[in-house]
Amino acid sequence: MGDICQFSRASASAERSDAEPLALGFITNATSDTKGNVGQEKRPLRERLVVNREASRIKRMKTAVGHAARLLHFDAHTERNAGLWNKKFITLTYADVDGWEPGHFSAFRKAMREWCARRRVRLRYVWVAELQKRGALHYHVVVWLPKGKFLPHADAQGWWPHGMTNIVTAQSPIGYITKYASKTTADQARNYPRGARMCGHGGLQPEGRRHVRYWQAPMWVRDALTGRADIRKVSGGYMDKFTGEFLPSPWRVVVGAGGQVWAYRIDQQPTELAA
Repeated sequence: MGDICQFSRASASAERSDAEPLALGFITNATSDTKGNVGQEKRPLRERLVVNREASRIKRMKTAVGHAARLLHFDAHTERNAGLWNKKFITLTYADVDGWEPGHFSAFRKAMREWCARRRVRLRYVWVAELQKRGALHYHVVVWLPKGKFLPHADAQGWWPHGMTNIVTAQSPIGYITKYASKTTADQARNYPRGARMCGHGGLQPEGRRHVRYWQAPMWVRDALTGRADIRKVSGGYMDKFTGEFLPSPWRVVVGAGGQVWAYRIDQQPTELAA
């Protein structure tokens, strides 16, 4: 649990009614009323926070897309023939609103990767999945290729037999892809097909992938492990793969009866209820 989640503060006594049982594994120390309980000791109240799962997912997506695009662009332009790059923006659309199935986009990536491998070209790309107004998922992909290398149209090539594709030159590849990453709303995120990923990237060197993991980690982890760490999420917290240092998470998450997700800090000092 970390700062990538967006929270709204609320007291435990206001969140819970007699008709709504507490989530399994969460015990409140609060008492809402003392009438009829003369002599009963008031117990401390631990503050809980509402977790907006969709907003958290979108924030992780924006972080990954922005940093991966910048790192790939920098990496490409520091090679021997810096500046001689053919940057393309590809759009993949579905003919049917409900045409999405697992494996469609991964098959396209595999075909693109094999095309580059046959030409001894290192493939660098970032992609974002966007939900159209009509309800269909479509993909935006930025690709960095050496000058003189041109990807074929994916639909004509048979790489994308599910609808149409479009390729244009990306004058500002980072701006293109981050713009589409920023368009997704929390309501749209709820309607993504089950199992559909929101974004991805390929072609980063190990150091670049380490940088992306660093920026996706919660702020309290980044502050504790610094930018020299290789941060990995593990059961119960985070660790630095380089040193093996483990940071237990101070957060605990519970799910209410209606599916609402709450979080609280175990290192938080409970506050006494007002008399």
